[in-house]
Amino acid sequence: MSRMTKTRALMLMLAMIVALGSYLFVRSPWLGLGDAAQSQTPKYIFIFLADGAGITHMEMARMYSRVVHNEGLNIPDKIMKQGSIGLITTHAADSLTTDSAAAATAMASGCKAKIGALGICDDGTIPKTVMEIAKEKGMRIGLVTNSTIYDASPAAFAGHVSNRKYYSLICDGYLRLGVDLLLGGGRNEFLPQGQPGSSRKDDNDLIAAFVRQGYTYISDKTELFKAKGSKLLGLFSVQEMSFELDRDKDKEPSVADMTQAAIRFLEEGNRRGFMVFIENENPDSAGHLTDVASVIHAYREFDRAVGLAYEFYRRHPRETLILATSDHETGGLGFTLALEEPSGRDAKRLAATERDFKKIASIPISLKKAGEILGSNPTSDSVDRLMRDYFKGFILAPDLKEMLLSKRTPARNLYTDPIANTLGLMVANNTQAYWGTAGHTSQPVFVAALGVGSEKFRGYQDNTDFAKHLFSLLRQ
Repeated sequence: MSRMTKTRALMLMLAMIVALGSYLFVRSPWLGLGDAAQSQTPKYIFIFLADGAGITHMEMARMYSRVVHNEGLNIPDKIMKQGSIGLITTHAADSLTTDSAAAATAMASGCKAKIGALGICDDGTIPKTVMEIAKEKGMRIGLVTNSTIYDASPAAFAGHVSNRKYYSLICDGYLRLGVDLLLGGGRNEFLPQGQPGSSRKDDNDLIAAFVRQGYTYISDKTELFKAKGSKLLGLFSVQEMSFELDRDKDKEPSVADMTQAAIRFLEEGNRRGFMVFIENENPDSAGHLTDVASVIHAYREFDRAVGLAYEFYRRHPRETLILATSDHETGGLGFTLALEEPSGRDAKRLAATERDFKKIASIPISLKKAGEILGSNPTSDSVDRLMRDYFKGFILAPDLKEMLLSKRTPARNLYTDPIANTLGLMVANNTQAYWGTAGHTSQPVFVAALGVGSEKFRGYQDNTDFAKHLFSLLRQ
């Protein structure tokens, strides 16, 4: 072969390699996956918030899933591994420990707020929220929670009131803003006064008002899967929805069920994209009750919902941003070494093992439900029956039984519900999963981000930066 012929053959081979590489680059279904920076605005934005969940809540759910179910979790195994991870502060303007109102205001509006304030900055200014900006851009917007739909976290993304307890004003504001999808509990603030279950102080029938504005109204799981239309109002309980352990799975949808419906409604016939806020409230409410089993089940359900968004992302990798985070940590939860008897330093020390997850898995009800079973006046027999029926293999120490019978608050830091907190101590004594408090802590929380703009959320930042990054992405 002549030198000219060899040169031509080499050039032809190089041209074929370049062409093949270009084809694979353009055609690859994985293009856009991972942490690569994107300059364009995300068309689809998922904001997942596990209220009250710190890194230990996720880690317990991850280990529980592996030990009990031989499964992984979507957040650490997919979102974190393929995307970015960061930490954000949680303090409020006037307190080192926040509440959900101040924390969600920082994350939705980009400014520090006082405890209890929604969508109002510490200096009194009322900024637009990221969801309001998305609405102005023509994106559809949605709020999903298993708390009341007017609870602080969803409300901060779509409203502005000086006190988080102004529930009727919050609900009225949703209608004025035109939130396209609302799914959660809290029917009591949509019913006119005088109707069973209503908490309103006026005759405003807010459900009827939403229907007049073109919303489809639904109230159970079956209706959720059958519902059609471009706007949806779903109220599945009078107040908060159930803990996952107690949920009637035939009637009440899970957070994953509502997420699946939200994706269907917000995407269908939509060329402008959407922003959806999806919350599982129960890590926080279970944390206040020092209920480790309910925390784990809640986080696993939250993770299933994130998994649905991940599958959506795989179909739209160059247009989607997924954020999975929390507003604060509740409970100071963690496995630890503990003394078998508080008799001194020489007492036997008990270490948590994977067997303790099996004990936790055997608990069939929430501690809230357990308290309801005991009633307002527990007796020795009713306590023994509760332990026999619902906490098989668990030992109730005599001092804790006396606390249950007297309904005594266990400690200065375990104060939210004497019955539940005492039962939480009983579970801790049997599993070494102990609580530092029944309240909020000042711990930072993680942000797991995947997709368009995910690199912005990397590193250690203030919670106000969460909103600022979304503002910058929406305004590009």
